[in-house]
Amino acid sequence: MAGMRIVVCLPGSAAGRVDEAIAEAMAPFEREKGLGAEFDIWDHYRICGGASGNGFAVQAGFEADPRLVHDRPRYDGTSEPSLPGMCAGGPRGLLDLSANHAESVALAGRAWDLWADLSGRHPAPQPYEPFLERSKAEMGVPPFALFHEEGEPDPWTPAFERYQAQPLIRAYLSALDELRSAARTHRYGSGFLDIWDPLRDVGGLSREDFIRGRSRSDGANFPHVLTLDGWWYGDGEEGIHRACGGRAVCPHVPDIASGSQQDVQRHLDGVPDDALLVYLSLHI
Repeated sequence: MAGMRIVVCLPGSAAGRVDEAIAEAMAPFEREKGLGAEFDIWDHYRICGGASGNGFAVQAGFEADPRLVHDRPRYDGTSEPSLPGMCAGGPRGLLDLSANHAESVALAGRAWDLWADLSGRHPAPQPYEPFLERSKAEMGVPPFALFHEEGEPDPWTPAFERYQAQPLIRAYLSALDELRSAARTHRYGSGFLDIWDPLRDVGGLSREDFIRGRSRSDGANFPHVLTLDGWWYGDGEEGIHRACGGRAVCPHVPDIASGSQQDVQRHLDGVPDDALLVYLSLHI
């Protein structure tokens, strides 16, 4: 079993009965209780995201709006308030889906600036490759070897450790860890500011190129969506329509071109302002 995140879209008329409307929309996809086969996806879920920072940023001026949706209690009954400016959902017009892009640009800029600042205070490091060559030579591993089998010498781990032990690399990775933790960078998708070779991945790029490569140009990080018309999309896969018995027998035209995160984002950008977007964490 694993976890999944999804944004469920509801019509504005569901504003007074969000929990019930979510249950109705999700029911066809419940494992062993829904439509079966392709629809066996989840076994329990919770409305959440405001407290973790994974949910939605709120448009400025609407932070206290009663129409916003906040995290439901955990399974043990405990609850957490949303972070300032965050929520688990609400009317599309109250949510700032562009916030992740603006914030990720700012954070990527800070990450590059950290390298520039620390580079002026520490000796220039050696690149990773000489450390790997040295480790291979010490262990008798052929220079052209790309990986090792179980039980064979592993030159990559010690080379990696030696490379990262250099003063500038060590100082940068430590400062980057603090930045990632303080900024809850998991909101911007897997791999955001995950850097193992700073000399190449930061020092080898201009500030503009680094920001362009690291920031989220597609807005929020919502990889799955259940649309107003009942289509479930995600992970780049073809949608599943809850009104039909499966992809092979569905006669309807999908309402999203594909399940890519970019298409999901474009779809969320275009839903009516009164439609509700609600963030769920699923156990699948």
